[in-house]
Amino acid sequence: MKEKKFYEICEDIRRRIPFQYWSYKIGERREEKIRHSLQELKERGIIRDFLQTDKLSFSDVARGIDFFIIYVGSAKYKVCPISVTGERWAEGDRERHPEIPVVTISLSDTSTSIKNKIIEVISQNK
Repeated sequence: MKEKKFYEICEDIRRRIPFQYWSYKIGERREEKIRHSLQELKERGIIRDFLQTDKLSFSDVARGIDFFIIYVGSAKYKVCPISVTGERWAEGDRERHPEIPVVTISLSDTSTSIKNKIIEVISQNK
């Protein structure tokens, strides 16, 4: 992706945020829920760490990555990038970025169900 096109896409997204306020807020809530679950997995020693990408960063916009999960796999550290979205948008994310695992989160998902989804993605990434 050329740098100019990337910046044009970012500007287009910024212009649309006020018109998609509730969608944006729901996305923030999803990320908050997964961040909380990732922190619990870290505290329990299931993952080593995690990193959330910046909004409208190259990883977020061009690569479709919302989080990087760091874990130990077969005696060495591994990194699993993930995309977080709702069920309604999951298929589109999978088509745009087939190499990035998608974790679908609904606002009614429990912490336990979210942690299970994360563990499933990690186990498929090995």
